[in-house]
Amino acid sequence: MKNRNLLVASILSTSMMILILASIGSHSVSGHESRLYTIGDQDYLFVVGSMNEPAFVDDKSGVEVFAWWPDPIDPMNSQANGTKPIEGLTLKANISAGGKNMTLVLEPAFRDPGHYEAVFYPTVPTTYSYTVYGDINGTTFRDTFTCRPAGESEPAQDNSTIIVSDGVTRIGQSGGFGCFESRADVSFPEQYVSNYELQQMLNSQGGTSNSTTLIP
Repeated sequence: MKNRNLLVASILSTSMMILILASIGSHSVSGHESRLYTIGDQDYLFVVGSMNEPAFVDDKSGVEVFAWWPDPIDPMNSQANGTKPIEGLTLKANISAGGKNMTLVLEPAFRDPGHYEAVFYPTVPTTYSYTVYGDINGTTFRDTFTCRPAGESEPAQDNSTIIVSDGVTRIGQSGGFGCFESRADVSFPEQYVSNYELQQMLNSQGGTSNSTTLIP
């Protein structure tokens, strides 16, 4: 009986730990940028960044947006007691990097209300910008979030009022998210070469081979 009680206690303890970790993981927004808006006549807190940070080139990542009804007492804090997730938003994200653009639909994350995401695989370590847009309660919303290069210090909180567009005013901003990094600096035991670099090498060799063939 004693051993059985110990086993039950162990299972309950493990289950509780899993629930705590799941809760922390689903709502963790470290390394993201928070912006507080007044859209129409309501306040919204958006927390935006890349999935699976810190993220590296060729890793599975993507754009993620956490949308909250802010706590009136502590509106810039997404973890405040009065903060509530906003469900049912229809949003898209335009991703800009390396002179190219791609638009993805932000889908609701599984069993995580207020969390929207769109998966993609970054291919080069450069500056990425996410323009999040959509119709929010009859108001057209559109704003751009840009990653910070590695080593760049995180900006201080800015509570200045900025008119983003008709009906959209930004009243707070803090934090930021890092740009995708090369795996070369963390690869071991062999130096990692990205898929893009491999393709460039193959293209270069192909061009050299063709040039050699054309020489009489």
